[in-house]
Amino acid sequence: MTEPELPTATVDAPRRFRIPLVWIIPLVALLIGVFLAARAWYEQGPTITIQFASGAGLEPGKTRIKYKDVDVGQISAVALADDGAHVIATAQLVREANRLLVADTRFWVVSARVSGSAVTGLGTLLSGAYVGMDAGKSTEPGRRFVALDEAPVITLDVPGRAFALHAETLGSIDVGTPIYFRRIPAGQVTGFKLDDTGQHLDIQVFIKSPYDRYVTTDSRFWNASGIDVKLGAEGLQINTESATSILAGGLAFETPDDGDAEPAPAGLDFKLFGTRAEALKQPGSDAQIVRLRFTESVRGLSVGAPVDFRGTQIGEVIALEPDVDLDTADVGLLVDIAVFPGRMRPRAGGKPEDDFDEAAFRTFVDRLVARGLRAQLRNGNLVTGQLYVAMDFFPPAGKQKVDWAARPPQLPTQRGSLDELQATLSRIAGKFDRLPLDDIAQETRAAIAGLARAVERTDQLMQRLDGLASNEVSAAVTETQRTMAEARAAIADTRHLLSSDAPLQQDLRDSLQELSRAAQSLRHLTDTLERHPEALLRGKPEEKP
Repeated sequence: MTEPELPTATVDAPRRFRIPLVWIIPLVALLIGVFLAARAWYEQGPTITIQFASGAGLEPGKTRIKYKDVDVGQISAVALADDGAHVIATAQLVREANRLLVADTRFWVVSARVSGSAVTGLGTLLSGAYVGMDAGKSTEPGRRFVALDEAPVITLDVPGRAFALHAETLGSIDVGTPIYFRRIPAGQVTGFKLDDTGQHLDIQVFIKSPYDRYVTTDSRFWNASGIDVKLGAEGLQINTESATSILAGGLAFETPDDGDAEPAPAGLDFKLFGTRAEALKQPGSDAQIVRLRFTESVRGLSVGAPVDFRGTQIGEVIALEPDVDLDTADVGLLVDIAVFPGRMRPRAGGKPEDDFDEAAFRTFVDRLVARGLRAQLRNGNLVTGQLYVAMDFFPPAGKQKVDWAARPPQLPTQRGSLDELQATLSRIAGKFDRLPLDDIAQETRAAIAGLARAVERTDQLMQRLDGLASNEVSAAVTETQRTMAEARAAIADTRHLLSSDAPLQQDLRDSLQELSRAAQSLRHLTDTLERHPEALLRGKPEEKP
């Protein structure tokens, strides 16, 4: 018997999950979207806000932010602030710019700008305005910033040091004005403002490296704008730094040869002088104030005129004022001068003394005065008539002493050579004016007329004698004697008038002698001009020791 066949169980094969073809494309798109989103999130930089004075040049989605001419972000939104006084711009920056966003980072709008010293932003005429960025040096991160009104002249990554200047007026100085050192561009003016008192201007300057190491604690700054033309006792002087400073202005600095070589710390304040000569002259604190008294005119002498000692300037005029004595009716003019002792200091062993001794300096000056040292007004330029004070030796001047007890001390003076020449000519003219020329001429004419009458009578008498008898001869002789007596009297008067000891002759001799001395002085002046014709413009040439 056959066994019945048991039913066999069938096991179905496991089903495979199959994605319909229609879903493949959306899944790939989803994966790409996730990848792009993750990448965008990873590369997304910080979002910052920048406060601007106005929205000029700012367009959301278009205005770029550049750092060193590389795009680092974009303005995403621009809105008016709640108070309506300014504009708030939102900017999206790249991830790499995160390290540049610190507390002192600066932003500004770059557009075409023409100033007196430079032309900037010309590229924006075609590409449009953009926001410039300058990374700061702070360690604190920042996300809110206030934009600058103008582009900075010097970026924060430029090596160098900043200093401050104070001046009474701004002149032609502006932001960006160049600063020169020995006519080399060494820095720029970065800003200026009026001080709290309103009396001075505070000017901020930046000196680039390596020129900043030449700014010492004794450096002098001056205004080198334009052309400095000076026509004075020293002649015609023309100074300028460069063609740029002529057109746009400029400043310059220098350290005196005997100045301190210690480098100045950043932020040190300096005075801004008007000219190089004013800046480099010795400080007034080291000068000795001396007073001079002149009795002649000081027309042509001005404050700042040099005090010269045989071609070397040893000081300058600092004040002029009249000196009137009501009791004696004496009128003079007081001239205060500042003498720099360092230029007149006595030498020991052929070298200048290191420590200035006022007592030794006074002894030295007393010796010079004893030898005839006097102060004299001299003409520095015949064209301009400018005068200067000359210190020179006049041995025949007589013995005088320095009045050190006076405040300030008073040095003796000597009348000027041109003034003496004018006085001599004036005396000659005065003597000629005092001569009784009309009386002398009248007496001379009377004497000559009397002599002519006597001669005429003599001729008549001789003619009569030829035809007269003896009794008439005696009468003729008597008349002849009377006529000859008149002739002798006339001749005596003429001889007295023309004798060597007559007052007229004496006055004429004195006048001729003074006229001869005046002519000699004029010949000396003419010889000097023939040898040095340039003295008409440059002034008196320096005397060789």
